[in-house]
Amino acid sequence: MKEYLEKLLEEHRDKFAILKEEANKVAVAEKWGYGVIPPFLLLPFYSEILGNKPGRFLKKKSLPGKNKYCYLLNTENRIVNSIEYAEFSEFNNQWIVYNKFYHYLPSSIIEYSFNSALENDQHPDLVSVTLVQLNEGKVIKGHKLRCDNVYEVLEYHYESDRINFIEQKVWWTDTYFERNYKVTYNGNVLIEEILNDGKTVKIYP
Repeated sequence: MKEYLEKLLEEHRDKFAILKEEANKVAVAEKWGYGVIPPFLLLPFYSEILGNKPGRFLKKKSLPGKNKYCYLLNTENRIVNSIEYAEFSEFNNQWIVYNKFYHYLPSSIIEYSFNSALENDQHPDLVSVTLVQLNEGKVIKGHKLRCDNVYEVLEYHYESDRINFIEQKVWWTDTYFERNYKVTYNGNVLIEEILNDGKTVKIYP
């Protein structure tokens, strides 16, 4: 899978303008969010296993603002483009934004994530590609490759159609580590890391 993601990274390194145009063509609606952390991430509980609380979706249409997110939706109500507003540049009279684009296949979803750039810039740097594998609409495995060659795999296990266990494997340039997380629900989500000795440490909230 890593080799496939390497190929996608290379093929889409200069395809920002094409991806943006394709997303705009199929977008039929907007959904807005707010928060330091995005309200939507392709990898389930990715914010939470890092100890961060996701942002929230807004009930009404909004305007650009710091820590605002605009999600463009297609006719199937799927996100095709995520636009994060980071900061307004008074000098350029434009917002500095981050863009992510989503491509949907029958059993997988691919996300192309680009670095910050002025909103009218057509050449931001591609920083990562993420692919999630689906089974009956549920994410069962996620693969993320960054342009600095950091590769990450997350495997999701379910009980009663809810995620109850996450396996994480990460390959850095000269380091490899594994972590396992237990997910429980009691009104709110609780995520604990399972240590090598069997003990648990609360990660979220």
